[in-house]
Amino acid sequence: MAKKKLRVGIIGCGGIANACHLNNWKELEGEGRVELIGVCDIVKERAEQAMAKFGARKMYLDYHKMLGDDQYDVIDVCTQNRVHCPAAVAALKAGANVLVEKPMAMNARECEAMIAAAKSARRTLMVAQHMRFEAYSEKLKAVVESGELGRIYTANARCLRRRGIPGWGKFHIRKESLGGPLIDIGVHVMDLCVWLMGCPKPIAASGKVYRMFGDRPDLCNAAWGKGYPDKEFDVEDYAVGLVRFEKGITMVVEVSWAANIPAETECVSLLGDKGGITTHPPGVYGYEHNALTSRKFDWLPAQEGHRMEIRHFTECLEKNLPVRVQPAESLRIQKIIDAIYESSARNREIAIK
Repeated sequence: MAKKKLRVGIIGCGGIANACHLNNWKELEGEGRVELIGVCDIVKERAEQAMAKFGARKMYLDYHKMLGDDQYDVIDVCTQNRVHCPAAVAALKAGANVLVEKPMAMNARECEAMIAAAKSARRTLMVAQHMRFEAYSEKLKAVVESGELGRIYTANARCLRRRGIPGWGKFHIRKESLGGPLIDIGVHVMDLCVWLMGCPKPIAASGKVYRMFGDRPDLCNAAWGKGYPDKEFDVEDYAVGLVRFEKGITMVVEVSWAANIPAETECVSLLGDKGGITTHPPGVYGYEHNALTSRKFDWLPAQEGHRMEIRHFTECLEKNLPVRVQPAESLRIQKIIDAIYESSARNREIAIK
């Protein structure tokens, strides 16, 4: 008896869907594991282009109409941040399992609504945190789980662009995306960092966000596009935070879309009492025989995180397995983000419940 193909629909056919999602669903369709049924976007031309390029059966401008027309096994939400929650909840209520792009939603309250909808519908919900699926991440996770680092007590999550304000979409508009680099790229490195640490529970955060020059029309923005006019750009271009977890563990976060630094920097690092790790470059550091040591990976599998996350999600549905990125873990990351924004506004540490 032939295995049932998963019926897939995409909500949002813009940048991330085109670059990292639709092609990977098409690959799985070629393997006979899924059927790409419907694509949806509020911009008609984008929906039409996605249907033509990737061979979807139907296109829609309204996801409610899309969900009402067909029964889907999977809905992949690739919209602007503000639509993540309503689209995911609607899809879950319609009986679909949901993969949703990062960040999970605009705030913790919306994340909780998504988790409740998944539980009520008895469907799977996962946030597309692709960094967990990169080869270096998986190898470093194995190092941590081996106990080689000993007691992990602090970590650093950093993603700094010299000039990298998104020159497309609505990332720079607060009502559409909540914030700037903290929620856009900070969510990636924070999720990876906390996952590598073993997902400790956050208890408080403090931080500060800055909009220093990202809204200046004369800003040199290199390959990412032009700066935005003052009236549109109302999010931060830099953020810094300190997060406290249970058992005395801490994490420092530093992110920017634009900063006067020598070059772009991305790295997650963990410190333990027996060893430490870094993600960029991937390495393990410690000591033995009264000497300091360092170890690198001479070879890592050629795997792309977005491709692997979609294949992982599909396999979990096919085999009824738990997903790697649990919704409760993504909720905790959103609570950290909320707390740093609130701390910046109120100028004090914010408790995380």
